[in-house]
Amino acid sequence: SLLLFEYLFGVTSCKHSNMADVYDRVRIWYVQFACQLYMRSFLFQQYNQIPQDGLLDRITAKSVPLRPLFYCGVFYEGLVSFRLARQTDGKEYRRKGEAALVFMRNWAKCSKWNFENKYLLLEAEMMNFSGYHDQACQFYEDAIRSSNEHKFVHEEAMGSELAASFFFEIGLHQKSYSFFLHSVDCYKKWGALAIAKRVENDILCKFGSGFVQESMDDSLASILAQKGSSKRR
Repeated sequence: SLLLFEYLFGVTSCKHSNMADVYDRVRIWYVQFACQLYMRSFLFQQYNQIPQDGLLDRITAKSVPLRPLFYCGVFYEGLVSFRLARQTDGKEYRRKGEAALVFMRNWAKCSKWNFENKYLLLEAEMMNFSGYHDQACQFYEDAIRSSNEHKFVHEEAMGSELAASFFFEIGLHQKSYSFFLHSVDCYKKWGALAIAKRVENDILCKFGSGFVQESMDDSLASILAQKGSSKRR
């Protein structure tokens, strides 16, 4: 507990190598815990437990060795930060979101398969925050397409939900409804039934029980058609 206290408050009394090793493990444990908090906060849309200090800031300042979970944590930190920046107009949240965007953009250059969709979704959130609706629309659709092609069904669900919320906010309700339904389907495929139920409740709250979908949105249908054609090949 003393080591955890020292890490959280940025001080250390470790003078021996074995204690320094324990301290390093505590640092890694804390970052892992912060990653999980950001994931849970985003997926359940509960933002009262996110760490006060930035995850990416902590990784950079403390020179924590990067692990796969940490990349995901920074991605979720970016999504949460852009969401809170829109809700509060907070400059610090915007800074954290932009830092996560730069981080993912750089890694997308190294591994398109693993990081392209994450970068595109953060770019969409940035465009949404900045009021560039045409660009945001294109980035949301590109992010969903990339998630679909690279088999990240949970991130396809997340991208579809964020896109649906964006389309609803700008008055494209039929388009929004299509993307919300696709988000629910993807969350269920992922096995996240509680998250799917949350989105279904959001749909009911936004559209009511009597809303009628005219047809699937053309852009979403195009993404799904590409998936079908790639399977046939």
